[in-house]
Amino acid sequence: MKTSPAYYVAEIFESIQGEGNYAGVYSLFIRFQHCNLACSWCDSKYTWYKNDTLIPQTADELKDIIASSAATHIIFTGGEPTLYALDKLVIPGKKYHVETNGTVIPTEPLHIELPDGTYIERVAMKESIIKRFNWVVSPKLSNAINSQNTEYLHYWSARNWGIFKFIIQQSADIDEIEHVINRYSIDKNRVYLAVEGCTLQSQLRPKLVDELITKGFHYSPRLHVLLWGAKRKK
Repeated sequence: MKTSPAYYVAEIFESIQGEGNYAGVYSLFIRFQHCNLACSWCDSKYTWYKNDTLIPQTADELKDIIASSAATHIIFTGGEPTLYALDKLVIPGKKYHVETNGTVIPTEPLHIELPDGTYIERVAMKESIIKRFNWVVSPKLSNAINSQNTEYLHYWSARNWGIFKFIIQQSADIDEIEHVINRYSIDKNRVYLAVEGCTLQSQLRPKLVDELITKGFHYSPRLHVLLWGAKRKK
């Protein structure tokens, strides 16, 4: 199935940013439909595939929504937001953030057929625009089952556009992260580790957090999980 240069959006809502280097900040979230991966612990699996109930939106429509929000911080999330031309959604006076799995290079043209038969095509995003975004790149470890070739990390490690956020479940994940950041020369000061799970209890892992602290990593809370669990639009 061919898609037009439209934007398929799963949901739009205001909340606080729950994770990463802007945790706690009041933000407008635009969650895009479709993803090129299928990670086992994903908390937004409803975005993976084609949804016939969604009405495609134009860049101008989304910019109007962004302009009407009191939030200064705009979070592009998914799904995988880099399937879409995010540079076309920029208006003055807003700070943009992108939550990405990192496997799609934004400054290259994209032609991809997703598992549900949806064909996504977009032009290369303008680096002069997107380098001003706060990029939160979340590489997938072996705990995601659907872990990918990590060669794309050469691209992200060479660009000081934001941070890397890894999801951990156990001590072995921290060792794997150390191997990854050493291989790709990623500055540990750009790395945040968050504990997997969508319940309050899943986040209460003091021994695991103690271990990442001992090894010199930043800890990312998951504030939306602590406050609202797995509730959508939070």
